[in-house]
Amino acid sequence: LRHDGDYDGDFSDDDVSGDTLAGVAIQGNPHPTGADYDEKAQRSTNIGYVPQLLETGNVEIRPNAFVTQVHTDTVRGDLQATGVTFRDTWSGSTTRIDAEAVVLAAGAIETPRLWLNSELPENEWVGRGMTIHYGDAVTAVFPESVLEERIGQPTLDPYKGQQIAGRFDFPGLGCLQTYGGPPGIAALANYAGSVAGFADTNDASDEPWDSRGKVVGTELKRLMAAYDRSVTLQVLTDDRPHRSNGVELGDVTDEHGRVPDVTYEASREDLRRRDEMARIAAEIFDAAGAERIHRLDSGPGAIHIHSTMRMGYVADEACEAYDVDRLFVADNSVLPNSLGGPNPTNTSQALATRTGERIVERYFPDRAARRRRS
Repeated sequence: LRHDGDYDGDFSDDDVSGDTLAGVAIQGNPHPTGADYDEKAQRSTNIGYVPQLLETGNVEIRPNAFVTQVHTDTVRGDLQATGVTFRDTWSGSTTRIDAEAVVLAAGAIETPRLWLNSELPENEWVGRGMTIHYGDAVTAVFPESVLEERIGQPTLDPYKGQQIAGRFDFPGLGCLQTYGGPPGIAALANYAGSVAGFADTNDASDEPWDSRGKVVGTELKRLMAAYDRSVTLQVLTDDRPHRSNGVELGDVTDEHGRVPDVTYEASREDLRRRDEMARIAAEIFDAAGAERIHRLDSGPGAIHIHSTMRMGYVADEACEAYDVDRLFVADNSVLPNSLGGPNPTNTSQALATRTGERIVERYFPDRAARRRRS
């Protein structure tokens, strides 16, 4: 929360300081200058969770570690995870650690890669079903007169303040969210990264936008000169899991094993959802009085990657693998679908917290009982 130094009102929490999603915070925020790291924007796990873990004295962080093998053994007829081997990426040395439970949390690409490289039991959904919120961007330029009437000033200044300050959910289709940023990034994200070819070659006469595709040259300069009167709605599609999309081991090998090949192709229905969301965004801008509306029609971008180790297919309701006891998944890969479109971070963190509780309940009942009594 950024505030005036003379402000003497109340805050919701006496310990809150710093700012959240201000300026270019989506790329990482340095403010407030000189503050301790845990007071800066973006309350990620290294701020929200790790310090509390270290305070217990029961956790050791091993930096520069890349797990290359999950070890298993057969116990009373059931396959069970017993530990991992990791490689020190600086020295190249390898270390084996035995454990009573193993948690995979390497992300929606590296988690299935590790499973496959470890030659764990075959499951047709390991690495498959990947969703990415196949995105798009619709940008509008407003005349000063409309802005004066709507918000009481002649500019929107999308490079100031919160970049993602509002979200609109459309069940079954996806969501829209406002998006801003520095002009250089905006020129790329809003006008350049298109798969539709150059905008001046596309006919948009039957669509709610004025142009679609890549903008370059004089026209790009003209649009960016009006950037302070522009606003962008980012399209996040509720794309569905398909077995044809995902991660499999390729033919190339690096120091950590076979390298994954990643495949994603949107289905016809996913493209329909994305197109409909783009039209809704354009209609919102038109109703608000925009003088120019542009649809990027971007290519697939893997900003939010999930669903390659899906709950209900690879893991059970506690995120424990069906085929390997004491092996859990705690990252975006275990999400069974794309959640309808929003950023998955909070959901994955909440699910990981719940998974930790389930591990204790299933395999460390004495500790769970002590926790309930305390």
